[in-house]
Amino acid sequence: MANKYAADPKINELIEYCLPTIRRLVKGAGRYSITIGGSRGKKFSDGQSDVDFRLYSNDFVEGANLDNGIADVRKFMAYWAERGTLIDGVWMRTISDIDGALNRWLSGEIIPEPLVWAVWGYCLPTDIYHQQIIEDPYGVAEEWKRRMTPYPRALRDAVLKKHTESLNYWKDDYHYRQKVDRKDVIFLASLSARLAHDIMQVLCAVNGVYFPGDGHNVSIAGRFAIKPDRFEERIGAILYPGVFGAPGAADIFLSQYNALHELIAEVLKIAEKASAQ
Repeated sequence: MANKYAADPKINELIEYCLPTIRRLVKGAGRYSITIGGSRGKKFSDGQSDVDFRLYSNDFVEGANLDNGIADVRKFMAYWAERGTLIDGVWMRTISDIDGALNRWLSGEIIPEPLVWAVWGYCLPTDIYHQQIIEDPYGVAEEWKRRMTPYPRALRDAVLKKHTESLNYWKDDYHYRQKVDRKDVIFLASLSARLAHDIMQVLCAVNGVYFPGDGHNVSIAGRFAIKPDRFEERIGAILYPGVFGAPGAADIFLSQYNALHELIAEVLKIAEKASAQ
């Protein structure tokens, strides 16, 4: 089989196997688009990556037809799981809902959905922009991608405002400094991860890159033209500064605090320069 969808022949076979079942979830001759999201859509997949199908349409089958279709999806999920590849289902969403939400995002309205499997909330542009189009006979997903290029200034400004406000608030907050002195592990772990997320969001916006979601942040940041020196190395050292309680680790939280403050200061300068352009 030619590498129509992926370099891995097994994934090509999987997609061809699943497509007829997914198509049957669309009612009649309704418009539809089938894509794959997650790490495969971002071209960062490996042997542990699952397959995240997306199905967009305004005309889905209903009643017994829908029940039977979902049962068939579960069957192909089980079939491929036995062969070593996990499928994370088929996420069905209406084209009209995506159109409306994407309009709001691109105009600068940041509205992450609080889905349990998304650490920082589900960001629609992340999913839409990075997905791999599998079957798009009506050009639905292709049109969404077209509308997202180039990265819109309204979204950039909104992302910078939201996440620089967070960085500015926390960088000099006395509660944060007190927690360092008290070695409050849970607080510091939570806050350092949040600030790292804010930093990543700012750098994505400055570089005109859609936030990649929860995975592959450091790999994607490695491609940025605009970023602090040694960013990947520094953010890794900040988030994993050592083993708590290990000999010689008495000042680990203060070192993390100082390193994070230094990085925040550099990122804020980058954001300020970008906003002025």
